Amino acid sequence: MTPPARSPAPANPFKRRLLAGEACTIFGVRSIRHPGIVALAQASGQDAIYLDFQHSPIDMEAAAGIFQAGLLGGVSVLARLSHLEPALIGRLIDSGAHGLLVADLRSAAHARELVQAALTAPRGDRSLGLPIDPRFPGLTGPALMQAINDATLLVAMVESPEGIAAAEAIAAVEGIDALMVGSSDLSAALGVPGQFDHPRMLEAYQALAAACRAARKPFIAGGLRQPADLARCLALGAARCYFTGSDTHFALEGARAARARAEEADSQATRLVTPSP
Repeated sequence: MTPPARSPAPANPFKRRLLAGEACTIFGVRSIRHPGIVALAQASGQDAIYLDFQHSPIDMEAAAGIFQAGLLGGVSVLARLSHLEPALIGRLIDSGAHGLLVADLRSAAHARELVQAALTAPRGDRSLGLPIDPRFPGLTGPALMQAINDATLLVAMVESPEGIAAAEAIAAVEGIDALMVGSSDLSAALGVPGQFDHPRMLEAYQALAAACRAARKPFIAGGLRQPADLARCLALGAARCYFTGSDTHFALEGARAARARAEEADSQATRLVTPSP
C-alpha cells in the first residue's frame, strides 16, 4: 500500500527566521532527556531549542529521540558542542540535528573544519548516513545531500581574543551561517567577567558586528538578558535572536515561584483560622 502523501515540516524554521532577520527565540536543554521537551517548546511559543553537549550529561540516545521529535513537530533542535569533534558532528546530524553551535572557534581553519565535518559533498566531506527524515520525502543521492546541507545551520561561537581577531576571516568561510558571541566566556577571557558594557566588550561586539556585515551573515549576541545590553548590540545590527534560558533555569524559577505562592497561601490561611484577640 502506498503511504499517504503528507506535507513535510519546514526544513529548519529557526534558520529561516534567523537568516530573514525576524525575531526568534531559543532555549537550552540540560536536564530533560525526553522528546516531550519539544512539546514544551511548542506550547511556550519558542522557535528552537539546543541540546547542551557542552555543559550537561545528555547522551546520544536521548538526543536522537529529541531530534526526531523536532523534525516531526516543526521545532528546530540544535546541538551545542564544546569543541570540534568530526565523528560526533556526523552522528548528531545523521540523527536529525537541525544544526550546531560550536564553542570557541578561533580561526578560519577551525571554521572550515566545522564545515567539512558537518556538511556533505560538495560543500563538505561528511559521510551521509541515509537518515529517515520526514522533511525530504522521496529525495535520494545528491538531491538529498543538498537538501540536508541547506537545512543545516552552522553557528561559529567566538569567545576569545583570538576569535575576535579572526572574526572577519571566520565569517567569510562558506558554509558558516552566523557568528555568535558567548558574552559570559568572552568577558571572562578579556578579564572583565560579566561586565558587558566594558570598553573591551564593546570593542569586541563592534568587531564581530563589522565582520558579519562584511560577510552578510547574522551576528548573534548570546548570553545577554538585560534590555540595555541587548539594545547596544541591536544598535550594531545584531540579530533579534534571544536566548531565553534553559530547562534547569525554568524549573528552578518555577519551583521558587511555587514555594512563594505556598508561603503566601499559608500566611493567608493561618490568618483566617486564627481567632482575633
